[in-house]
Amino acid sequence: MGKTNSFFRYLAYAVEIILLFVLETTPNLLPEIFNAKPCFLLALAISISVYEREIPSMIFGLVCGLLLDYSYCGTVGTFTFALTIICFILGYCANNIFSANFWGVILCSFVVISLVLFLQFVFSYLLPIGTNAWLFFRNNYISRIILTFIFAPLFYFLNKFIYSRLSSAGN
Repeated sequence: MGKTNSFFRYLAYAVEIILLFVLETTPNLLPEIFNAKPCFLLALAISISVYEREIPSMIFGLVCGLLLDYSYCGTVGTFTFALTIICFILGYCANNIFSANFWGVILCSFVVISLVLFLQFVFSYLLPIGTNAWLFFRNNYISRIILTFIFAPLFYFLNKFIYSRLSSAGN
């Protein structure tokens, strides 16, 4: 029964990833607020990682990172490496150090979202171009961080529901 539940839980996560990727990359579907759209997959990877073990967390982080890199710049880069490592660490910490309660996940989401988007800014804009970088960061990345963080509680509750219904630990 446990393997069947794991399969359906991972399938639910995969469907979430596909739906959010389509939602995020379809042109003119979501309005830009202050020159930015939220990174749904970033918030989703964090919320999956606090419920799963290290290896599944790392795999879902890798997949979300690859899709984010593909949608933003077309190459493997910052999102892939950062989310793979961070999701592995989150999976380990959530299973061995702290429990996945709401406020802990929200705090962790804010830190990780800010860190990953700042790294993406540094490697894709600051280092190659550098001119007016902080103005660009203020105009585009701060709003993206805030918009992504707004969706973190939604994904936390959605994945909490999925995990509680489709895991032997949640039953």
